[in-house]
Amino acid sequence: MLQFQVNLLTAWWAAADAVHRRYEAERDRGEITATTALIVILVIAAIAAGGVIAAKIAANADNVPEP
Repeated sequence: MLQFQVNLLTAWWAAADAVHRRYEAERDRGEITATTALIVILVIAAIAAGGVIAAKIAANADNVPEP
């Protein structure tokens, strides 16, 4: 039973090392992932929406009559 556990633990470490090496290789390539591109697009859309809302508020404030 002990030999089985040792073999299982060794296999687990080997798999973890392989995943870690793969992650490091992918991380250093410098490519933009789809998630990053989507986040950038959403941030740009949020900034544009904020600009439209600010412009509408400014236009409504200019139309308020003086007392």
